[in-house]
Amino acid sequence: MQIGTRIETLLTELGIPQCRLAYDLNLAPNTVNGYIKNRRLPDCQTLSQIARYLGTNVDYLLGNTDIRVYPHLPLNEKETHILNLYRSMSPEQQHIFEELCAALYEHGCTRSPATPPSV
Repeated sequence: MQIGTRIETLLTELGIPQCRLAYDLNLAPNTVNGYIKNRRLPDCQTLSQIARYLGTNVDYLLGNTDIRVYPHLPLNEKETHILNLYRSMSPEQQHIFEELCAALYEHGCTRSPATPPSV
């Protein structure tokens, strides 16, 4: 999906007309229309402003990810360590780790809260 398509989709979902985006970001309406029609590309600063305005991120607008919003949760030291370990794994190891995490999660969800964990 191209930048313009993603901008247009978000504008539609949010109920924001193109002219409002142009006005709020101090852009010419023809410029915004050019972005949406994929006839022109915004510069880096404008792309960042559009992403913030639409509540998304630049990577989503560029098509690098389908994740619209990254969670802004700070990681503690243990979480950072686990993330770094995961990133250093081979794809096969990551797959095994993901399956293990899913199994642990399912085990926790199926256990009733009043039942203590078995040792």
